[in-house]
Amino acid sequence: MAMIGYCFITDAGLSRRGNASDVRSALAAGVKIIQYRNKETDTRAMCREALKLRKLCKGKIFLINDRLDIALAVNADGVHLGQKDLPYQIARKILGRKKIIGLTVHNLKQAREAES
Repeated sequence: MAMIGYCFITDAGLSRRGNASDVRSALAAGVKIIQYRNKETDTRAMCREALKLRKLCKGKIFLINDRLDIALAVNADGVHLGQKDLPYQIARKILGRKKIIGLTVHNLKQAREAES
């Protein structure tokens, strides 16, 4: 199995210079996967920022946290879903077979369900 590398998850609440600056630094450090996570802004602002980050991540894997609509709007490589987000089966129907879907799990039962 090939090693993909590190994944960087944005967090505007922890950032000192903003998500774009953080993503540039992560990419410069060799990160191969960027997951855009923003639970603090409205949909339009999130879409604008995701478009900017998508451009920065050219040639890398770009995922959107929670928001399938944003992932589709910016042509992200996939989405990461939490336990209270859209169910995997529905997300898969919408995204198709070629996009990545990551799932958050909190226990062994959820991990087994996600694996199946």
